[in-house]
Amino acid sequence: MKIAVYSRKSKFTGKGESIENQVLLCREYIRRNIPDAAEEDIIVYEDEGFSAKNLDRPQFRQMMRSARREPFDYIVVYRLDRISRNVGDFARLIEELNAMNTAFVCIKEQFDTSTPMGRAMMNIAAVFAQLERETIAERVRDNLILLARTGRWLGGVAPLGFTGEKVEIRDGEGKKRSAYKLSVVEEEMRTVHAVYDAFLELRSLTAAADRCAKNGIKTREGSLLRPRTVRDILTNPVYCAADAASHDYFVQIGSDVCFDISEADGKHGLMPFRRTSQSGRRHLRLPSEDWIIAVGKHRSVIPSVDWIRVQDIIRANAGKSFYRPVKNRFSVFSGLVRCGRCGSIMRPRMSGSGRTAPDGSRSFYYMCCCKERTRRSGCDMPNVNGNALDRLLCDEIFKRFRPDAGAAKFLRGITERMECRSSFDRERLGELNKALADKRRMISNLMSALARSEESAPMLEYTKGEIERLDGEINGIEADIARLTVPDGECSRKTDAASTEPSVCLGELPVSEKRELMRRIVDRVEWDGENAHVFMRRAE
Repeated sequence: MKIAVYSRKSKFTGKGESIENQVLLCREYIRRNIPDAAEEDIIVYEDEGFSAKNLDRPQFRQMMRSARREPFDYIVVYRLDRISRNVGDFARLIEELNAMNTAFVCIKEQFDTSTPMGRAMMNIAAVFAQLERETIAERVRDNLILLARTGRWLGGVAPLGFTGEKVEIRDGEGKKRSAYKLSVVEEEMRTVHAVYDAFLELRSLTAAADRCAKNGIKTREGSLLRPRTVRDILTNPVYCAADAASHDYFVQIGSDVCFDISEADGKHGLMPFRRTSQSGRRHLRLPSEDWIIAVGKHRSVIPSVDWIRVQDIIRANAGKSFYRPVKNRFSVFSGLVRCGRCGSIMRPRMSGSGRTAPDGSRSFYYMCCCKERTRRSGCDMPNVNGNALDRLLCDEIFKRFRPDAGAAKFLRGITERMECRSSFDRERLGELNKALADKRRMISNLMSALARSEESAPMLEYTKGEIERLDGEINGIEADIARLTVPDGECSRKTDAASTEPSVCLGELPVSEKRELMRRIVDRVEWDGENAHVFMRRAE
Protein backbone atom coordinates (compact mmCIF):
# COMPACT_ATOMS: atom_id res chain seq x y z
CA MET A 1 0.00 0.00 0.00
CA LYS A 2 1.16 3.54 -0.79
CA ILE A 3 -0.43 6.63 0.80
CA ALA A 4 0.46 10.33 0.29
CA VAL A 5 -0.33 12.97 2.93
CA TYR A 6 -0.33 16.53 1.57
CA SER A 7 -0.30 19.68 3.72
CA ARG A 8 -0.12 23.35 2.78
CA LYS A 9 -0.08 26.73 4.48
CA SER A 10 -0.08 30.13 2.81
CA LYS A 11 2.14 32.03 5.28
CA PHE A 12 5.17 31.30 7.46
CA THR A 13 3.24 32.10 10.67
CA GLY A 14 2.08 30.34 13.79
CA LYS A 15 -1.58 31.17 13.14
CA GLY A 16 -4.16 28.73 11.81
CA GLU A 17 -3.67 25.03 11.30
CA SER A 18 0.08 24.43 11.14
CA ILE A 19 1.75 22.03 8.73
CA GLU A 20 2.59 19.72 11.63
CA ASN A 21 -1.02 19.66 12.91
CA GLN A 22 -2.38 18.88 9.45
CA VAL A 23 0.02 15.96 9.06
CA LEU A 24 -0.73 14.67 12.57
CA LEU A 25 -4.51 14.72 11.97
CA CYS A 26 -4.09 12.97 8.61
CA ARG A 27 -1.96 10.25 10.21
CA GLU A 28 -4.61 9.69 12.90
CA TYR A 29 -7.32 9.43 10.22
CA ILE A 30 -5.28 6.83 8.32
CA ARG A 31 -4.68 4.83 11.50
CA ARG A 32 -8.43 4.76 12.29
CA ASN A 33 -9.87 4.27 8.82
CA ILE A 34 -7.20 2.42 6.83
CA PRO A 35 -6.01 -0.23 9.30
CA ASP A 36 -3.96 -2.09 6.67
CA ALA A 37 -1.65 0.91 6.25
CA ALA A 38 1.74 0.74 7.96
CA GLU A 39 3.74 3.78 9.02
CA GLU A 40 6.31 3.19 6.27
CA ASP A 41 3.51 3.27 3.66
CA ILE A 42 2.88 7.00 4.35
CA ILE A 43 4.81 9.67 2.41
CA VAL A 44 4.39 13.28 3.57
CA TYR A 45 4.57 16.30 1.22
CA GLU A 46 4.62 19.81 2.75
CA ASP A 47 4.28 23.23 1.05
CA GLU A 48 4.60 26.18 3.43
CA GLY A 49 4.29 29.74 2.16
CA PHE A 50 2.27 28.93 -0.99
CA SER A 51 -1.25 29.98 -1.94
CA ALA A 52 -4.01 27.65 -3.19
CA LYS A 53 -4.85 29.87 -6.15
CA ASN A 54 -3.10 27.36 -8.43
CA LEU A 55 -1.22 24.06 -8.29
CA ASP A 56 2.24 25.53 -8.95
CA ARG A 57 3.82 24.39 -5.67
CA PRO A 58 7.08 22.40 -5.43
CA GLN A 59 6.03 19.59 -3.09
CA PHE A 60 2.64 19.21 -4.80
CA ARG A 61 4.40 18.84 -8.16
CA GLN A 62 6.78 16.30 -6.63
CA MET A 63 3.84 14.32 -5.24
CA MET A 64 2.15 14.21 -8.65
CA ARG A 65 5.39 13.15 -10.38
CA SER A 66 5.68 10.28 -7.91
CA ALA A 67 2.02 9.36 -8.48
CA ARG A 68 2.49 9.22 -12.24
CA ARG A 69 5.45 6.86 -11.87
CA GLU A 70 3.74 4.64 -9.30
CA PRO A 71 0.16 5.63 -8.37
CA PHE A 72 -0.81 6.07 -4.71
CA ASP A 73 -3.70 4.13 -3.24
CA TYR A 74 -4.82 7.23 -1.32
CA ILE A 75 -4.00 10.94 -1.21
CA VAL A 76 -5.10 12.34 2.15
CA VAL A 77 -5.48 16.06 3.01
CA TYR A 78 -6.76 17.90 6.06
CA ARG A 79 -9.11 20.25 4.20
CA LEU A 80 -10.16 20.63 0.59
CA ASP A 81 -8.70 24.14 0.27
CA ARG A 82 -5.25 22.75 1.21
CA ILE A 83 -5.14 21.36 -2.34
CA SER A 84 -6.85 24.05 -4.43
CA ARG A 85 -9.43 26.82 -4.45
CA ASN A 86 -9.70 26.79 -8.23
CA VAL A 87 -12.54 24.69 -9.62
CA GLY A 88 -10.84 24.03 -12.97
CA ASP A 89 -7.57 22.88 -11.37
CA PHE A 90 -9.43 20.74 -8.86
CA ALA A 91 -11.63 19.06 -11.50
CA ARG A 92 -8.58 18.19 -13.64
CA LEU A 93 -6.77 16.82 -10.59
CA ILE A 94 -9.68 14.56 -9.59
CA GLU A 95 -10.00 13.35 -13.18
CA GLU A 96 -6.30 12.43 -13.26
CA LEU A 97 -6.48 10.68 -9.87
CA ASN A 98 -9.55 8.70 -10.98
CA ALA A 99 -7.61 7.51 -14.04
CA MET A 100 -4.88 6.27 -11.68
CA ASN A 101 -7.45 4.59 -9.38
CA THR A 102 -6.20 6.81 -6.56
CA ALA A 103 -8.75 7.72 -3.88
CA PHE A 104 -8.73 11.35 -2.70
CA VAL A 105 -9.67 11.74 0.98
CA CYS A 106 -10.43 15.03 2.75
CA ILE A 107 -10.76 14.41 6.48
CA LYS A 108 -12.29 17.74 7.60
CA GLU A 109 -15.18 17.74 5.12
CA GLN A 110 -15.42 13.92 5.19
CA PHE A 111 -15.12 13.50 1.41
CA ASP A 112 -13.89 10.33 -0.23
CA THR A 113 -13.75 10.03 -4.03
CA SER A 114 -13.98 6.28 -3.80
CA THR A 115 -17.78 6.80 -3.57
CA PRO A 116 -20.08 8.57 -6.12
CA MET A 117 -21.64 10.81 -3.44
CA GLY A 118 -18.17 11.78 -2.21
CA ARG A 119 -17.13 12.85 -5.73
CA ALA A 120 -20.30 14.92 -6.20
CA MET A 121 -20.03 16.69 -2.83
CA MET A 122 -16.34 17.40 -3.37
CA ASN A 123 -17.03 19.18 -6.67
CA ILE A 124 -19.74 21.28 -4.99
CA ALA A 125 -17.36 22.18 -2.15
CA ALA A 126 -14.68 23.19 -4.67
CA VAL A 127 -17.11 25.66 -6.27
CA PHE A 128 -17.75 27.32 -2.91
CA ALA A 129 -14.03 27.34 -2.05
CA GLN A 130 -13.31 29.27 -5.27
CA LEU A 131 -16.23 31.64 -4.56
CA GLU A 132 -14.80 32.30 -1.09
CA ARG A 133 -11.34 33.03 -2.48
CA GLU A 134 -12.67 35.42 -5.13
CA THR A 135 -14.96 37.16 -2.61
CA ILE A 136 -12.07 37.69 -0.18
CA ALA A 137 -9.84 39.01 -2.98
CA GLU A 138 -12.55 41.44 -4.12
CA ARG A 139 -13.17 42.64 -0.56
CA VAL A 140 -9.44 43.23 0.01
CA ARG A 141 -9.15 45.17 -3.23
CA ASP A 142 -12.19 47.34 -2.39
CA ASN A 143 -10.72 48.17 1.03
CA LEU A 144 -7.37 48.97 -0.53
CA ILE A 145 -9.01 51.37 -3.00
CA LEU A 146 -10.73 53.14 -0.11
CA LEU A 147 -7.38 53.52 1.63
CA ALA A 148 -5.74 54.65 -1.59
CA ARG A 149 -8.20 57.50 -1.98
CA THR A 150 -6.88 58.98 1.27
CA GLY A 151 -3.39 59.33 -0.28
CA ARG A 152 -1.83 57.91 2.88
CA TRP A 153 1.50 56.13 3.11
CA LEU A 154 0.66 52.67 4.45
CA GLY A 155 4.10 51.93 5.85
CA GLY A 156 7.20 49.98 4.92
CA VAL A 157 10.54 51.30 3.66
CA ALA A 158 10.00 54.76 2.17
CA PRO A 159 11.26 55.27 -1.41
CA LEU A 160 14.60 57.04 -1.84
CA GLY A 161 14.08 60.78 -1.33
CA PHE A 162 11.17 60.37 1.10
CA THR A 163 10.53 59.60 4.73
CA GLY A 164 7.31 58.69 6.53
CA GLU A 165 5.81 61.56 8.55
CA LYS A 166 3.16 60.97 11.19
CA VAL A 167 0.09 63.20 10.90
CA GLU A 168 -3.36 63.33 12.48
CA ILE A 169 -6.51 62.92 10.39
CA ARG A 170 -10.24 62.79 11.15
CA ASP A 171 -12.22 59.74 10.18
CA GLY A 172 -15.82 59.65 8.97
CA GLU A 173 -17.08 60.01 12.54
CA GLY A 174 -14.93 63.06 13.20
CA LYS A 175 -12.49 61.23 15.49
CA LYS A 176 -8.77 62.00 15.35
CA ARG A 177 -6.59 59.15 14.13
CA SER A 178 -2.88 58.77 13.38
CA ALA A 179 -1.75 58.28 9.79
CA TYR A 180 1.40 58.70 7.73
CA LYS A 181 2.31 60.65 4.63
CA LEU A 182 5.51 60.94 2.63
CA SER A 183 7.75 63.97 3.17
CA VAL A 184 10.64 64.92 0.91
CA VAL A 185 14.26 64.49 2.10
CA GLU A 186 16.06 67.10 0.03
CA GLU A 187 19.54 65.52 0.14
CA GLU A 188 18.25 62.16 -1.04
CA MET A 189 15.98 63.78 -3.61
CA ARG A 190 19.05 65.29 -5.32
CA THR A 191 20.13 61.71 -6.01
CA VAL A 192 16.73 60.96 -7.56
CA HIS A 193 16.98 64.02 -9.84
CA ALA A 194 20.53 63.02 -10.83
CA VAL A 195 19.30 59.52 -11.78
CA TYR A 196 16.49 60.88 -13.98
CA ASP A 197 18.77 63.48 -15.63
CA ALA A 198 21.44 60.88 -16.40
CA PHE A 199 18.96 58.39 -17.83
CA LEU A 200 17.15 60.93 -20.01
CA GLU A 201 20.51 61.95 -21.46
CA LEU A 202 22.13 58.51 -21.82
CA ARG A 203 18.98 56.39 -22.34
CA SER A 204 20.65 53.38 -20.65
CA LEU A 205 20.30 51.94 -17.15
CA THR A 206 23.91 50.76 -17.09
CA ALA A 207 25.30 54.04 -18.42
CA ALA A 208 23.22 56.03 -15.90
CA ALA A 209 24.46 53.81 -13.05
CA ASP A 210 28.07 54.22 -14.23
CA ARG A 211 27.76 58.02 -14.33
CA CYS A 212 26.31 58.08 -10.82
CA ALA A 213 29.16 55.83 -9.62
CA LYS A 214 31.81 58.09 -11.17
CA ASN A 215 30.18 61.16 -9.57
CA GLY A 216 30.06 59.48 -6.15
CA ILE A 217 26.25 59.38 -6.02
CA LYS A 218 25.13 56.67 -3.62
CA THR A 219 22.02 55.15 -2.08
CA ARG A 220 20.60 55.91 1.35
CA GLU A 221 22.74 53.09 2.77
CA GLY A 222 25.90 54.50 1.20
CA SER A 223 26.39 51.90 -1.56
CA LEU A 224 26.79 52.66 -5.26
CA LEU A 225 23.72 52.67 -7.45
CA ARG A 226 23.33 49.55 -9.56
CA PRO A 227 21.35 49.32 -12.81
CA ARG A 228 18.59 47.44 -10.99
CA THR A 229 18.36 50.18 -8.33
CA VAL A 230 18.28 52.82 -11.05
CA ARG A 231 15.41 50.99 -12.73
CA ASP A 232 13.46 50.79 -9.47
CA ILE A 233 13.78 54.56 -9.01
CA LEU A 234 12.83 55.32 -12.60
CA THR A 235 9.74 53.09 -12.68
CA ASN A 236 8.25 54.10 -9.31
CA PRO A 237 5.13 56.25 -9.92
CA VAL A 238 5.60 57.90 -6.49
CA TYR A 239 7.92 60.49 -8.10
CA CYS A 240 5.51 61.36 -10.95
CA ALA A 241 3.32 64.46 -10.78
CA ALA A 242 -0.41 63.79 -10.54
CA ASP A 243 -1.91 65.66 -13.51
CA ALA A 244 -4.06 65.00 -16.57
CA ALA A 245 -1.18 63.42 -18.55
CA SER A 246 -0.27 60.90 -15.82
CA HIS A 247 -3.99 60.15 -15.25
CA ASP A 248 -4.46 59.30 -18.93
CA TYR A 249 -1.21 57.28 -19.03
CA PHE A 250 -2.21 54.95 -16.21
CA VAL A 251 -5.74 54.58 -17.58
CA GLN A 252 -4.21 53.60 -20.93
CA ILE A 253 -1.93 50.89 -19.46
CA GLY A 254 -4.89 49.40 -17.58
CA SER A 255 -4.16 50.43 -13.98
CA ASP A 256 -6.99 51.06 -11.53
CA VAL A 257 -6.90 54.88 -11.33
CA CYS A 258 -8.97 55.98 -8.34
CA PHE A 259 -8.93 59.76 -8.82
CA ASP A 260 -10.53 62.18 -11.27
CA ILE A 261 -8.60 64.57 -13.49
CA SER A 262 -10.15 67.41 -11.48
CA GLU A 263 -8.24 66.15 -8.40
CA ALA A 264 -4.88 66.14 -10.22
CA ASP A 265 -3.40 69.59 -9.74
CA GLY A 266 0.18 68.68 -10.71
CA LYS A 267 1.45 69.85 -7.31
CA HIS A 268 1.12 66.47 -5.63
CA GLY A 269 2.74 63.16 -6.53
CA LEU A 270 1.11 59.83 -7.19
CA MET A 271 0.68 57.10 -4.58
CA PRO A 272 0.89 53.57 -6.06
CA PHE A 273 -0.46 50.41 -4.43
CA ARG A 274 -0.27 46.69 -5.32
CA ARG A 275 2.87 46.93 -7.43
CA THR A 276 4.34 43.78 -5.88
CA SER A 277 3.04 40.49 -4.55
CA GLN A 278 4.53 37.98 -2.15
CA SER A 279 4.99 34.39 -3.33
CA GLY A 280 6.49 32.34 -0.55
CA ARG A 281 9.28 34.65 0.57
CA ARG A 282 9.83 36.34 -2.77
CA HIS A 283 8.40 39.69 -3.79
CA LEU A 284 7.27 39.63 -7.41
CA ARG A 285 6.43 42.58 -9.65
CA LEU A 286 2.78 42.66 -10.62
CA PRO A 287 1.63 43.75 -14.10
CA SER A 288 0.39 47.32 -14.48
CA GLU A 289 -3.20 46.03 -14.75
CA ASP A 290 -3.07 45.15 -11.03
CA TRP A 291 -1.77 48.54 -9.87
CA ILE A 292 -3.92 50.97 -7.92
CA ILE A 293 -2.94 54.62 -8.53
CA ALA A 294 -4.08 57.47 -6.27
CA VAL A 295 -3.08 61.08 -5.55
CA GLY A 296 -0.65 61.24 -2.62
CA LYS A 297 -0.21 63.86 0.08
CA HIS A 298 3.43 64.51 -0.90
CA ARG A 299 4.61 67.10 -3.41
CA SER A 300 5.48 66.05 -6.96
CA VAL A 301 9.12 65.47 -7.90
CA ILE A 302 9.32 64.64 -11.62
CA PRO A 303 7.07 66.28 -14.26
CA SER A 304 4.71 63.73 -15.75
CA VAL A 305 5.99 64.33 -19.29
CA ASP A 306 9.53 63.35 -18.21
CA TRP A 307 8.38 60.36 -16.16
CA ILE A 308 6.29 59.00 -19.04
CA ARG A 309 9.20 59.54 -21.48
CA VAL A 310 11.43 57.51 -19.17
CA GLN A 311 8.92 54.62 -19.21
CA ASP A 312 8.83 54.70 -23.02
CA ILE A 313 12.64 54.48 -23.18
CA ILE A 314 12.77 51.60 -20.70
CA ARG A 315 10.09 49.74 -22.63
CA ALA A 316 12.05 50.23 -25.87
CA ASN A 317 15.22 48.96 -24.17
CA ALA A 318 13.53 45.85 -22.75
CA GLY A 319 15.87 42.86 -22.72
CA LYS A 320 19.06 44.95 -22.50
CA SER A 321 19.38 45.12 -18.71
CA PHE A 322 22.83 44.88 -17.11
CA TYR A 323 21.95 42.03 -14.76
CA ARG A 324 20.85 38.57 -15.79
CA PRO A 325 19.86 35.56 -13.67
CA VAL A 326 22.91 33.54 -12.69
CA LYS A 327 23.33 30.93 -15.43
CA ASN A 328 27.06 30.15 -15.34
CA ARG A 329 28.17 26.64 -14.45
CA PHE A 330 31.35 27.47 -12.60
CA SER A 331 30.81 29.91 -9.67
CA VAL A 332 29.16 28.75 -6.44
CA PHE A 333 29.04 32.09 -4.61
CA SER A 334 27.68 34.36 -7.38
CA GLY A 335 25.89 37.31 -5.78
CA LEU A 336 27.19 36.52 -2.29
CA VAL A 337 30.80 37.78 -2.45
CA ARG A 338 31.10 41.47 -1.53
CA CYS A 339 34.01 43.86 -1.63
CA GLY A 340 35.28 44.64 1.88
CA ARG A 341 36.25 48.17 0.85
CA CYS A 342 33.25 49.60 -0.98
CA GLY A 343 30.53 47.00 -0.27
CA SER A 344 29.83 46.27 -3.95
CA ILE A 345 29.08 42.82 -5.31
CA MET A 346 32.10 40.95 -6.66
CA ARG A 347 30.92 39.15 -9.76
CA PRO A 348 32.59 36.14 -11.41
CA ARG A 349 34.62 36.72 -14.57
CA MET A 350 36.17 34.02 -16.74
CA SER A 351 39.94 34.11 -17.00
CA GLY A 352 41.00 35.74 -20.25
CA SER A 353 43.52 32.98 -20.88
CA GLY A 354 40.74 30.40 -20.96
CA ARG A 355 42.87 28.09 -18.82
CA THR A 356 41.44 25.04 -17.14
CA ALA A 357 41.81 24.53 -13.39
CA PRO A 358 43.47 21.32 -12.03
CA ASP A 359 40.04 19.78 -11.27
CA GLY A 360 38.92 20.25 -14.87
CA SER A 361 36.75 23.35 -14.24
CA ARG A 362 37.19 26.66 -16.05
CA SER A 363 39.51 29.17 -14.39
CA PHE A 364 37.73 32.34 -13.15
CA TYR A 365 38.00 35.13 -10.59
CA TYR A 366 35.72 37.44 -8.62
CA MET A 367 35.99 41.16 -9.46
CA CYS A 368 34.49 44.15 -7.61
CA CYS A 369 31.68 45.65 -9.72
CA CYS A 370 32.56 49.19 -8.58
CA LYS A 371 36.17 48.65 -9.66
CA GLU A 372 34.97 47.34 -13.03
CA ARG A 373 32.40 50.07 -13.67
CA THR A 374 34.57 53.00 -12.55
CA ARG A 375 37.78 51.60 -14.06
CA ARG A 376 39.50 51.50 -10.67
CA SER A 377 38.68 55.12 -9.79
CA GLY A 378 35.97 54.10 -7.31
CA CYS A 379 37.68 51.02 -5.84
CA ASP A 380 40.95 49.16 -6.32
CA MET A 381 40.19 45.91 -4.50
CA PRO A 382 42.40 43.07 -5.84
CA ASN A 383 40.60 40.27 -7.65
CA VAL A 384 40.36 36.87 -5.93
CA ASN A 385 40.86 33.46 -7.54
CA GLY A 386 37.28 32.12 -7.84
CA ASN A 387 38.19 28.43 -8.09
CA ALA A 388 40.29 28.55 -4.93
CA LEU A 389 37.78 30.68 -2.98
CA ASP A 390 34.80 28.47 -3.88
CA ARG A 391 36.70 25.29 -3.02
CA LEU A 392 37.98 26.64 0.32
CA LEU A 393 34.61 28.06 1.41
CA CYS A 394 32.67 24.94 0.39
CA ASP A 395 35.10 22.68 2.27
CA GLU A 396 34.91 24.74 5.45
CA ILE A 397 31.13 25.24 5.34
CA PHE A 398 30.42 21.58 4.55
CA LYS A 399 32.59 20.46 7.49
CA ARG A 400 30.44 22.49 9.87
CA PHE A 401 27.13 22.13 8.04
CA ARG A 402 24.15 21.17 10.19
CA PRO A 403 20.95 21.64 8.17
CA ASP A 404 18.15 23.73 9.69
CA ALA A 405 14.52 23.12 8.70
CA GLY A 406 14.69 25.10 5.45
CA ALA A 407 18.01 23.65 4.29
CA ALA A 408 16.90 20.14 5.27
CA LYS A 409 13.82 20.46 3.05
CA PHE A 410 16.05 21.66 0.21
CA LEU A 411 18.34 18.64 0.65
CA ARG A 412 15.33 16.31 0.63
CA GLY A 413 14.30 17.92 -2.63
CA ILE A 414 17.77 17.29 -4.07
CA THR A 415 17.57 13.64 -3.01
CA GLU A 416 14.15 13.28 -4.62
CA ARG A 417 15.42 14.87 -7.83
CA MET A 418 18.37 12.44 -7.81
CA GLU A 419 15.93 9.56 -7.41
CA CYS A 420 13.66 10.94 -10.16
CA ARG A 421 16.60 11.44 -12.50
CA SER A 422 17.95 7.98 -11.72
CA SER A 423 14.53 6.43 -12.37
CA PHE A 424 14.15 8.38 -15.62
CA ASP A 425 17.63 7.33 -16.77
CA ARG A 426 16.90 3.67 -16.06
CA GLU A 427 13.64 3.82 -18.03
CA ARG A 428 15.33 5.65 -20.90
CA LEU A 429 18.23 3.18 -20.84
CA GLY A 430 15.79 0.29 -21.13
CA GLU A 431 14.10 1.93 -24.13
CA LEU A 432 17.45 2.58 -25.83
CA ASN A 433 18.67 -1.00 -25.29
CA LYS A 434 15.42 -2.35 -26.76
CA ALA A 435 15.75 -0.01 -29.77
CA LEU A 436 19.39 -1.08 -30.20
CA ALA A 437 18.42 -4.76 -30.22
CA ASP A 438 15.65 -4.06 -32.77
CA LYS A 439 18.04 -2.19 -35.11
CA ARG A 440 20.66 -4.94 -34.90
CA ARG A 441 18.01 -7.59 -35.61
CA MET A 442 16.84 -5.61 -38.65
CA ILE A 443 20.42 -5.41 -39.95
CA SER A 444 20.86 -9.15 -39.39
CA ASN A 445 17.69 -9.88 -41.37
CA LEU A 446 18.78 -7.58 -44.19
CA MET A 447 22.23 -9.21 -44.31
CA SER A 448 20.62 -12.64 -44.49
CA ALA A 449 18.31 -11.48 -47.26
CA LEU A 450 21.23 -9.90 -49.09
CA ALA A 451 23.21 -13.14 -48.95
CA ARG A 452 20.32 -15.15 -50.41
CA SER A 453 19.19 -12.48 -52.86
CA GLU A 454 19.37 -12.85 -56.61
CA GLU A 455 17.47 -9.62 -57.18
CA SER A 456 18.41 -6.80 -59.54
CA ALA A 457 21.11 -4.24 -58.88
CA PRO A 458 18.63 -1.49 -57.76
CA MET A 459 17.23 -3.82 -55.10
CA LEU A 460 20.73 -4.66 -53.89
CA GLU A 461 21.58 -0.94 -53.70
CA TYR A 462 18.40 -0.26 -51.73
CA THR A 463 19.22 -3.05 -49.23
CA LYS A 464 22.77 -1.75 -48.83
CA GLY A 465 21.45 1.79 -48.21
CA GLU A 466 19.04 0.54 -45.54
CA ILE A 467 21.88 -1.26 -43.76
CA GLU A 468 23.99 1.91 -43.77
CA ARG A 469 21.07 3.97 -42.44
CA LEU A 470 20.40 1.51 -39.63
CA ASP A 471 24.11 1.41 -38.80
CA GLY A 472 24.09 5.21 -38.40
CA GLU A 473 21.08 5.02 -36.08
CA ILE A 474 22.83 2.35 -34.01
CA ASN A 475 25.84 4.64 -33.56
CA GLY A 476 23.53 7.41 -32.27
CA ILE A 477 21.76 5.04 -29.85
CA GLU A 478 25.09 3.73 -28.53
CA ALA A 479 26.24 7.31 -27.90
CA ASP A 480 23.02 8.02 -25.93
CA ILE A 481 23.53 4.85 -23.88
CA ALA A 482 27.11 5.88 -23.10
CA ARG A 483 25.91 9.27 -21.79
CA LEU A 484 23.31 7.66 -19.53
CA THR A 485 25.51 4.86 -18.22
CA VAL A 486 26.94 5.46 -14.73
CA PRO A 487 28.96 3.15 -12.47
CA ASP A 488 26.80 0.70 -10.50
CA GLY A 489 25.63 2.02 -7.15
CA GLU A 490 26.55 5.67 -7.81
CA CYS A 491 22.97 6.99 -7.62
CA SER A 492 22.17 4.94 -4.52
CA ARG A 493 25.42 6.06 -2.91
CA LYS A 494 24.45 9.71 -3.39
CA THR A 495 20.96 9.08 -2.06
CA ASP A 496 22.28 7.26 1.00
CA ALA A 497 24.82 10.02 1.60
CA ALA A 498 22.06 12.61 1.73
CA SER A 499 20.54 10.86 4.72
CA THR A 500 23.69 9.72 6.54
CA GLU A 501 26.63 12.00 5.86
CA PRO A 502 25.61 15.53 4.72
CA SER A 503 29.14 16.68 3.89
CA VAL A 504 29.65 13.76 1.47
CA CYS A 505 26.41 14.46 -0.39
CA LEU A 506 27.03 18.22 -0.44
CA GLY A 507 30.51 17.81 -1.88
CA GLU A 508 29.08 15.83 -4.82
CA LEU A 509 26.36 18.33 -5.74
CA PRO A 510 26.58 20.10 -9.12
CA VAL A 511 27.49 23.80 -9.04
CA SER A 512 23.90 24.98 -9.56
CA GLU A 513 22.67 22.97 -6.54
CA LYS A 514 25.59 24.13 -4.38
CA ARG A 515 24.82 27.72 -5.34
CA GLU A 516 21.15 27.37 -4.38
CA LEU A 517 22.05 25.77 -1.05
CA MET A 518 24.64 28.48 -0.25
CA ARG A 519 22.05 31.19 -0.88
CA ARG A 520 19.88 29.54 1.78
CA ILE A 521 22.54 29.26 4.50
CA VAL A 522 25.05 32.05 3.71
CA ASP A 523 24.12 35.72 4.04
CA ARG A 524 27.28 37.13 2.45
CA VAL A 525 31.02 36.65 2.01
CA GLU A 526 33.27 39.71 2.45
CA TRP A 527 36.67 39.74 0.73
CA ASP A 528 39.16 42.17 2.33
CA GLY A 529 41.98 41.56 -0.15
CA GLU A 530 43.62 38.80 1.88
CA ASN A 531 40.91 36.88 3.75
CA ALA A 532 37.28 35.90 3.20
CA HIS A 533 34.81 36.46 6.05
CA VAL A 534 31.65 34.34 5.94
CA PHE A 535 28.38 35.59 7.50
CA MET A 536 25.79 32.83 7.90
CA ARG A 537 22.03 33.32 7.84
CA ARG A 538 20.10 32.82 11.01
CA ALA A 539 18.43 29.43 11.31
CA GLU A 540 14.72 29.62 10.45
